[in-house]
Amino acid sequence: MANADTPRGFWPLRHLSGGTPTRMNSYSIASGASGNMFNGDLVKLVAGGGIQVAAAGARVVGVFAGCEYTDASGDVIFSNYWPSATVATNAIGYVYDDPMTTFGVQSDGSTVAADVGNLGDHVATAGSTSTGNSSFQLNGSTGTAYAGMRVLGKIDSPDNDWGTNVLLEVQIYEHEYGSSLEATTPGV
Repeated sequence: MANADTPRGFWPLRHLSGGTPTRMNSYSIASGASGNMFNGDLVKLVAGGGIQVAAAGARVVGVFAGCEYTDASGDVIFSNYWPSATVATNAIGYVYDDPMTTFGVQSDGSTVAADVGNLGDHVATAGSTSTGNSSFQLNGSTGTAYAGMRVLGKIDSPDNDWGTNVLLEVQIYEHEYGSSLEATTPGV
């Protein structure tokens, strides 16, 4: 049976030490910040400790899980996504930022069992402003060259087979708080 092509970004699966990955931290979002941030998008740090959506190949701090802010009319808004260029005060984004958290994500190509342990970058695709959900995927071309995510395996589900659009478990390899020596020591 063919896997469904329904990208939905990254979602937390588990913590490598055991238990559920419910740990999120808050980060500031600059008023008027450009670029939508959708629930399930990878985000990176910016000057001053804030966040914005991460392009493929960027080091990331984690996975965006929604936000809250006070809009121009004084209303407090809770949202799955940050609308680009929103003028707001007290804007906070919630992020799964623990480098030991694993995530589910759909492959945008054909990934096979031999790819477990390989590295791959994400594909940054625009999400849905109606649902607030991401459409990020993992690039189906993985390898041993330095990249953002490490493939840990296939998500165990009866309707999920190795191949095109397989749902994978990954860990952020290029993490701001994390494990990659190559990120801090050039040439290693």
